[in-house]
Amino acid sequence: MKQHVLWLCSWYPNDTDLFIGDFIQRQAQAVSLFSHVDVFSVVDANTNYSTSKSFPQMTEQVMYIQASNKFTKWLKYIKVHQTFIKQYIQQNGKPEIIHVQVPVKAGLIALYWRWKYKIPFVVTEHYGIYNDSIEDNYRTQSFLFRYITKLVFKYASVLTTVSHSLGKEINDWVIKKPFEVIPNVVDTSLFFFKPILPETKFQFLHISNMMPLKNIQGIIEASEMLYKQRQDFEVHFIGNSTNEYENFAHQKGLLNTLIYFEGILSYAKVAERIKANQCMIIFSDSESQSCVVLESLCCGRPAIVTQVGGVQELIDQHNGYTVAPKDIIDLANKMNEMINNYNSFDLPKIAEDAKNNYAYDAVGKSFVQVYNSLSNHTSKK
Repeated sequence: MKQHVLWLCSWYPNDTDLFIGDFIQRQAQAVSLFSHVDVFSVVDANTNYSTSKSFPQMTEQVMYIQASNKFTKWLKYIKVHQTFIKQYIQQNGKPEIIHVQVPVKAGLIALYWRWKYKIPFVVTEHYGIYNDSIEDNYRTQSFLFRYITKLVFKYASVLTTVSHSLGKEINDWVIKKPFEVIPNVVDTSLFFFKPILPETKFQFLHISNMMPLKNIQGIIEASEMLYKQRQDFEVHFIGNSTNEYENFAHQKGLLNTLIYFEGILSYAKVAERIKANQCMIIFSDSESQSCVVLESLCCGRPAIVTQVGGVQELIDQHNGYTVAPKDIIDLANKMNEMINNYNSFDLPKIAEDAKNNYAYDAVGKSFVQVYNSLSNHTSKK
């Protein structure tokens, strides 16, 4: 008999932001291959309304709430969940397991369900804030945020993280807690190996939200350094580009000659662009994992990444290079090595290995194993 699992998501794609938590949505879709999943998320908006969608083995319900201040927002958030709880139990009975995606705010509701209805919950953390590499890290958050986060981790029956590094950081910064690593999901119907068409120039690719910790300027500077030695390559950027970076490349005389900004693209279009390039570059100061590196590997494209967080766990001598964070010279040298040694990489094998680890089937089975272990433990009590 298939399990019935309720997902309470602090982040989830919605009408106000189509991309927030899209990796969480893919994890839910992966689990729905083996268990029935009901997803519920509450989002801040300019008016009150709700949306719902149904799929085979999965439902999504998003509630949009309007509030004038933080206090009112919290009250509405809790009230909406109380209403949802009553309706859900009336229609479906108590869920066997609750799965929280990102502790704050949804974890607070799971705690209530645990205390009132004795329903165990799993929590998955994606948020890479448990280190000094970013300014708005865990220690800079409000007391309430830190208190709820710690409570959720403490009372979760199982903690999963998208990387070993993130789990270790939680143990170092928040609470000592055993954890299991279950990675993000890649849609391998879109991200799959395709031979590289002959190109006159080697193409590097970077995909991100272009926030400061992604170190876009550093990639441009490293590219300029290498460009002084050779001109047989290009660097393409996909994401929410800003005039700051385009002006920086323009001032150096590199815009649309070496450096290209392509803006925000659809998920399917991103897959095509990865397959049209030779190598992914991630030069971040901090990464809990990296969906775009997973997607690049599933396409059989190696990556150059910084030696930080979970992203460095994805790369070895068979699928790319790692570089020291903020080290522009190291990045330029590794880009040069990548061009020179590209034929030594077994691209189809890179894709096959990645598919075995990050496809829907693989990730879905990993979560179901967690649910099964929890169900078995509960049934023995």
